[in-house]
Amino acid sequence: MTKLAKPSKIVCVEMKLACDGVRLNVDVFGTGVPLLILHGFTGSASAMEPLVDRLSGRRIVPDLIGHGRSESPASLNPYSLSNISNQLVSLLTQLDAPRAHVVGYSLGGRIALTLAANHPAMISSLAVIGASPGIADNRERLHRLNNDRDLADSICQKGIGSFVDSWIASPMWNSLQQRMTPEQWTRSLAQRRSSHPLGLANSLRASGTGTMSPMHNKLKRLNVPTLLIVGEEDQKFRGIAKEMAAALPHGTCHVIKESGHATHLERPDATARAISEHFECS
Repeated sequence: MTKLAKPSKIVCVEMKLACDGVRLNVDVFGTGVPLLILHGFTGSASAMEPLVDRLSGRRIVPDLIGHGRSESPASLNPYSLSNISNQLVSLLTQLDAPRAHVVGYSLGGRIALTLAANHPAMISSLAVIGASPGIADNRERLHRLNNDRDLADSICQKGIGSFVDSWIASPMWNSLQQRMTPEQWTRSLAQRRSSHPLGLANSLRASGTGTMSPMHNKLKRLNVPTLLIVGEEDQKFRGIAKEMAAALPHGTCHVIKESGHATHLERPDATARAISEHFECS
């Protein structure tokens, strides 16, 4: 059993590290058991602040490639999920964290699953929020791939502002906007609009769900304790989480009431409590 210390207000240490050929910006908070926290698409380390403030241990929070203050290479190769997991292995190694608990939201959740599949010895346990193992159906995956490519082209042609406006217009984000204060929503939009256009475009092209090799057959070999967090109102991902929990040897599904896709932003207390309890039992 891993015992995590109580959260404390610790000064953030910000650094840039060369990780498998890509410079990543990373914020580190606190001391103790390493906890890697991974944001979602269009997010950044700052977007995970509600969890950082409520969780404990040595919280390692990077800006993923193409996001936030990290590098946005022109080449697509570094953006693959496998290569991103290699970048995170390099990051953890440089921070003297050979084994860590991992939290991942959406894109960050898919990266966390890939990291656990490719580097199981480095993972103590997983907690993923609104994540999937990819798209199993070939026709559906091809459709998503084409959509991702069209979105990437649109970002490069029309700019970030236009993309973010259309992105947040999706019904998926209705509950988030309703539960955030106007100030929080404005800050969230500003963070997304500050993203690097090429970084987001290449993330869609190389690490979007359409490009991702489905992991369904790998789930049964993931032997780490895995908590699948999903919002009560996130119907699509509730179904995905239920299927994943059944396939994983040590998978548990946890539904956060009165929440949509981004439970860590809509119900941060309940989400952090579920994660803490999971880690302490792992």
